[in-house]
Amino acid sequence: AISSFIFGGVFDRVPRLKVAFAHGGGAFPGTIARIEHGWACRPDLCAIDCKKNPRAYCGQFYVDSLVHDTTQLKLVTDLFGADKVILGTDYPFPLGEVPPLKQPGDVIYESEHHSDAEKALMLGGNACTFLNLSADDFERAPPQSAARVAEAARARTAAA
Repeated sequence: AISSFIFGGVFDRVPRLKVAFAHGGGAFPGTIARIEHGWACRPDLCAIDCKKNPRAYCGQFYVDSLVHDTTQLKLVTDLFGADKVILGTDYPFPLGEVPPLKQPGDVIYESEHHSDAEKALMLGGNACTFLNLSADDFERAPPQSAARVAEAARARTAAA
């Protein structure tokens, strides 16, 4: 899906578009080198509506964190930036971080590759940015979720 947006020229035609892709961007992070190679060696096929290197678009859109592995999460944040990763749950499907094995956000919490500030962004601050919300918007939410989201949004505000 990401490659379709890039090679279709969507990000160039609509530069302020806010879009998020599931599963840490799917296969894109693992194939970015091949995608770049195709763009460079076959401009007649790949660079028709995409005038800049595909890697240059990374960080222009959001991906979710549902990758089930802290090393994969690091790859995702290294490519897109921790400020472009939003907590993913896979809801309504039972394949996400689900009890009794995991809780939503556990891979983020367990990551030794990310600072507390980066974790707070991924756990809620980035979603607030994406949705144009603030921590105050969550003070009225159910108590069990409000504290976590409000904490993440405050971290986003403090980092700005």
